[in-house]
Amino acid sequence: MTPAGATLDRLRARLADYDGRSVTILGETEAQLSNEDGYLDALIALCSAREEHMAAGATWLIKSALEAKRELTPKQVETLIMRLPSVCGWAAQLHLCQSIGLLDIPAEQAGDIAAWIKPLLAHDRPFVRAWALDALSHVAARDDGLAPSFEDALGKAHDDEAASVRARARNLAKSR
Repeated sequence: MTPAGATLDRLRARLADYDGRSVTILGETEAQLSNEDGYLDALIALCSAREEHMAAGATWLIKSALEAKRELTPKQVETLIMRLPSVCGWAAQLHLCQSIGLLDIPAEQAGDIAAWIKPLLAHDRPFVRAWALDALSHVAARDDGLAPSFEDALGKAHDDEAASVRARARNLAKSR
């Protein structure tokens, strides 16, 4: 087995114990495995796992790595973008929306990301809606053709029933 394959197996085993709530196991997993060969590739592979808790744990770890200033290679970014349509659980979707602004997104892939984000703007969970709006702002910054979609979403978000969505819209409007 390759070192990367072994890392994937270890991540699967650790994330199988994740209950979807307590991040202690995620922090321990990160401390134990983050320096192993293939760590980020394995997380990207697991982000679209059928088991929602596994996908949620993998995406939380991706977000944590990006927040710690680890960078994905262009190939890893491309692979992650290709996996987006297979990410179904709300927590995994949330973590990836929160991560979009931390990625170096090629302009030619912004439209693919936007296509994944747009349905999330109407998600039943307010935090997913708020962070989808944030993610759309980042991809619109990479592709001017997405600006009208972002402007429309921003306008609708100002009238959202959830305070978190309205607050995100206000912050995005201020930062422009």
